[in-house]
Amino acid sequence: MPVEENFTVALRSAAELAPEPNAFAFAQGAAERGVRRRRRRRAAVLTGAAAAVALLAAGSVPALRSDQGAAAQPWSTVTAEYMRDSLVSLLPGGRITNALGFTGEESSVRGGPSGVVEIETARGAGPITLSLDRISTPVTESSRGAHCFDPSERATESCSRTVQPDGSVLMVNVLLPEQAGMGKTMIATYTHPDGRQVRIDSFNRSAQGEPPITGEQATAVLQSSAWDVGFGGVRVTDPPQPGVSTPPASALHGTVTGLLPAGAVAGPADGPGRPGTVRLEVTLEGRTSWLAVTVDPHWQQGGRDDPRTVFESGRGPELTHTADGTAVVVRAERESDATDGPEVQWGAEALHPDGTRVTVSEWNGPDARTFLPGTPALDLDRLKALATAPAWRG
Repeated sequence: MPVEENFTVALRSAAELAPEPNAFAFAQGAAERGVRRRRRRRAAVLTGAAAAVALLAAGSVPALRSDQGAAAQPWSTVTAEYMRDSLVSLLPGGRITNALGFTGEESSVRGGPSGVVEIETARGAGPITLSLDRISTPVTESSRGAHCFDPSERATESCSRTVQPDGSVLMVNVLLPEQAGMGKTMIATYTHPDGRQVRIDSFNRSAQGEPPITGEQATAVLQSSAWDVGFGGVRVTDPPQPGVSTPPASALHGTVTGLLPAGAVAGPADGPGRPGTVRLEVTLEGRTSWLAVTVDPHWQQGGRDDPRTVFESGRGPELTHTADGTAVVVRAERESDATDGPEVQWGAEALHPDGTRVTVSEWNGPDARTFLPGTPALDLDRLKALATAPAWRG
């Protein structure tokens, strides 16, 4: 796979995960297999920028050049050089050591043009990635990229969400480091009422350092009219399925409660309660664990590849099928890669015959980002039964 495609795939994969990372997804392929471990978690919000900058740092591409060339892809309205040069020109003072622009490739990634720079400012050194996207409307508090992280799930220093008079939404989220030796992360988005979205990801490479640019500086870049011409060929990347609605958290909580084994006690829903997700504590036989469930009706239908093929690809012997044809995977994750490390997260994910995908994740700990060893309230068989229950189907 060429360098530019590697970068674009990584960038769009990160966009799928942040700023609303699917914290409850237990195993969703390589890009989504973000099982959070205490010693070794994938910082999903950094994936795209880190992958791009790794290419730059490794010398995979010369500095200050476009890997896509001057000619834009047929579905794009700007060149890679335009994205690169516009981003460079809009950034505040600092020393830029590398810069790249991309138009995107519809054949491999659904999304818009993007650019990435490696910059050194008075605040510190690190990457700044800007990408264009288009989300479905109307834009609400649950729309992708238009809301803050759940602080109980991702350590957050601050987040501001402002609705402009014209209905556009500005979000600036500063996240605390979760990996040793890395500084803070800033994710900022500007979402227009018609679904056009400009996003910036930036982090400081130094431990405990601030992002290279401030929230005010990022806002100025996001709101620049320079990006308007880049949306001409960008399609909606999260189109709603006709006749399909994502269940609210309250409905999911009720379904989970009804499916729990006898004697289990369900706590109230925790977190922001966005559609399609619910998190709660479950107590059974004296053990209390966190349980998180996501439900995605008609998962990936309308995409280029068959959803069942995507779901089952690469699963190996861990993939099984129930009598009614539901594909299911169960797994226990350890604290580290060491085979003798303690298990700290358990889960099951299922793709039902009607295309509904259900992901169940369980862990022990005081919150949604701390994972401790110990026997969970529900064993893997019960998690499997929960994920494969026909009650989830539309």
